[in-house]
Amino acid sequence: MTRIHPMPAMPLIGDPPEWNGDGWRAANPVQLGQSVLGNSINLYNDRRTNLLLMGGVHGDESEGIFLAHLLMREAGVPVIPCLNPDGALLRQRWNARNVDLNRNLPTEDWRPTATNPRYPPGPEPASEPETRAFLAGLERTGASIVLSLHSYKETFVENERPAESTPEPVNAAVERFTRAVGIELRQSIGYPTPGALGAYGRTRGLLVFTYELRRGASHGELREIVPTALELIRALDERPFPG
Repeated sequence: MTRIHPMPAMPLIGDPPEWNGDGWRAANPVQLGQSVLGNSINLYNDRRTNLLLMGGVHGDESEGIFLAHLLMREAGVPVIPCLNPDGALLRQRWNARNVDLNRNLPTEDWRPTATNPRYPPGPEPASEPETRAFLAGLERTGASIVLSLHSYKETFVENERPAESTPEPVNAAVERFTRAVGIELRQSIGYPTPGALGAYGRTRGLLVFTYELRRGASHGELREIVPTALELIRALDERPFPG
């Protein structure tokens, strides 16, 4: 069933649109793969890095897709602005095979049955081309930290690792960000997420931050986040995990 989102579907085919109004366009994307329906999954700002920025794991969370496009120009770090272009164009959470990409990663806790019908994990870990495109992006960039942009009924940053296992400069940068935008830092979204990116990070030694933007935030609200988000991105990119 397609869930209609209050924000319009994003124009995701080819290069990102000219969000900033001065004719700038992202150059030389690297195609990491293709979606189930054959849409390109692109990486921008291709380089070796400490930080990989990603939006659009869930197609109906267009707030993260929009913010990823806004950050792409000045962030300087590799960006996958939309991992799930089919879902975005269909305005649904899942990919075109109705798999939740954030339950499809090869983790120790992956299971073949969904804990909830909303979170179908796919027939096997990394069964989906979008998941494999993300894994290819990690390998290409060498990133040790991932910042994934989502949206939810509440807004917060999630780091499933305890503070004592995260480098202090990273903790300080995240604390400055959450304080500046007036949100919480949490260690859990509050329910099990087998096969999700956080669990994959724990298994593979990655530091994963999930930024849950407010569902339904306007383009103007998201633009206001950009300067503070850029400060966070630059701080995270300065230091590899574990540092």
